[in-house]
Amino acid sequence: MGGVISCGALATKIRAMKSRLLKEEDFERLAGMESVTQAVAYLRQLPSYQAVLEGQNDTELSQQELERLAVGTLYYDFSKLYLFCDKGQKKLLEFYFGKFEINVIKRALRRIFNHGDRTGESRELRAFFQKLSRIHMEEMSQAETVPQLLSALRDTGYRKVLAHLESVKEASLFDYEMALDMHYFSKIWKKKDKMLKGRDLAMLTRTFGSQIDLLNLTWIYRAKTYYQLPRASVAALAIPITYRLHEREIGRMIEASNEKELQEVLEHTYYGRHFTEITGGELENLYRQLLNRIYKEESRKNPYSLAVVTAYLHDKEEEIDKLTTVLEGVRYGLEPGETLAYIGQAAG
Repeated sequence: MGGVISCGALATKIRAMKSRLLKEEDFERLAGMESVTQAVAYLRQLPSYQAVLEGQNDTELSQQELERLAVGTLYYDFSKLYLFCDKGQKKLLEFYFGKFEINVIKRALRRIFNHGDRTGESRELRAFFQKLSRIHMEEMSQAETVPQLLSALRDTGYRKVLAHLESVKEASLFDYEMALDMHYFSKIWKKKDKMLKGRDLAMLTRTFGSQIDLLNLTWIYRAKTYYQLPRASVAALAIPITYRLHEREIGRMIEASNEKELQEVLEHTYYGRHFTEITGGELENLYRQLLNRIYKEESRKNPYSLAVVTAYLHDKEEEIDKLTTVLEGVRYGLEPGETLAYIGQAAG
């Protein structure tokens, strides 16, 4: 499954889509806007955002609605790629699709826990998801409680993943999101060797393995440094999968009695040896920088493989994260340079 993409057609399609991603100068212009309404007007002129913003009233869009619309462009692009693929390629995209399901469930959980926007996903997005997912999207969009959400997940494996938390006293949003993340990565890791082979298997092992390692490093560091959680609670945060990290290194991090000891363990890991900037304050930046590098390297080495698909979807997710941050900076009246610093970009 996978292998060389027939005739390079999908790779050509992705190159065309990639040319529509926001560029540095777009983020600079957006960061300099005087209002979110002005920023949305700018986005409306760009081909990649025209479809989701059509018919929307700029002056009435809330921050949550803007974020949902921005995320909608990712699923819109995914649906275009899916329709463009042959049968074998579609199976590979369905394999990747679980990540989107997890994100939709997380947003529903955040609405429930934070009593936020109840509008849920757009009808167009729900219709697209229903073609590939067994989640009852209409029900989930209306869920006001966790039991109602679980009912919408009744025909999926996610219900079992989350149901056990109902018996946990004062289970938090973080607990539910962690359970979903562990389920997703464990499932991918378990199935990858059966579903992929050759270059596609090597690519996914490297990208997902690195992501799991860095998530474990970040979560453990934050849990011990910022929240001072007990060791048993910290251990429960770790995804039970290792790639270039060793189990003994994770154990030493969990057992570290202070930040200095924790930093010493970090410095002796694979990531600490290869990336001298790996300190507590840099972990999240390192996470993004390393994954960006890996996806670029894999797509460059294998331009007619699954790598170009996953690299594009990763780039699109990065774009949405940056755009959300920039729009928030505009909303709160931050200076352009300050806003751009949050997304790791210097003002031009």
